[in-house]
Amino acid sequence: MSGTAIVTNAVCDLTPEQAAELQVTMIPECIVFDGVPAFSNVDFDPPTLYRRLGDSKELPTGAHPNIAMYADAFRAHADAGEIICINMTSRMSGSFNTANIAREMLEEEGFSPRIYVYDSLELSHGLGFLVKAAAKMAMEGAEAAAIIKRLDELRGKIGIYFVMRSLENAKKGGRIGAIKCLLADSLGVKPVLMFRDGMVSDVAVVRGFAQALSRLAGYYDNRAKKGGEVTVFHADNLSDAQKVRDMILEKDPSAKISIEWLGSAIGIYTGAGCVGVTFWE
Repeated sequence: MSGTAIVTNAVCDLTPEQAAELQVTMIPECIVFDGVPAFSNVDFDPPTLYRRLGDSKELPTGAHPNIAMYADAFRAHADAGEIICINMTSRMSGSFNTANIAREMLEEEGFSPRIYVYDSLELSHGLGFLVKAAAKMAMEGAEAAAIIKRLDELRGKIGIYFVMRSLENAKKGGRIGAIKCLLADSLGVKPVLMFRDGMVSDVAVVRGFAQALSRLAGYYDNRAKKGGEVTVFHADNLSDAQKVRDMILEKDPSAKISIEWLGSAIGIYTGAGCVGVTFWE
């Protein structure tokens, strides 16, 4: 038995190829379309998600992985020395508690590797940043205690800012107050949203989507660790994601930028058109 295994779920929005390269086990998220469950990276990918969102009469619902899914993911690493399960924020999902129940169940069965369940207080590509950092340390031979210590140091240093073309899906999903959503869409103003301390909040309101995109680049310029890793993410809106990338590169030519999809767990509430940026602050 040797090494530290990293487990997370698909909320981290790593691609299956990225997860395989990092030797990370990702547990799929379940999305229920018109009463029929489907699993991310199994039954659909992000382009399919947004096409189905456009075709669906009702907003689909999400469900975090169940106890059996976590237990199976842990059992797949029975030969590891230790396992770290990095979960999305406990303030928006029950996945952290579910993972702990699975851990306790396996401990009672005498499962050998020690399992650490870690609350990232992040989601989407913010969670992905932490997962990547942990996975790289694990591949270099770091033990769980050192990895968790580093995660504690990094957890409060991730900036996530995003804007949605429409707040209709967020309103339907109960994620933002209905009056605020209706006023924003009818007046043509766009709230710029931030993810911090495990929750979403608004940080600015601007006139029009173009100004909102510019504001994303502005937050990067004011708050980012220059020359670092940056993810510009989008919900089926590559052209605007490229605009944000180009604006950031004008401010910081050394930024290491990738453009990625926004996955299902968040995408069902943002709807198509959302653009955001994740970076180290």
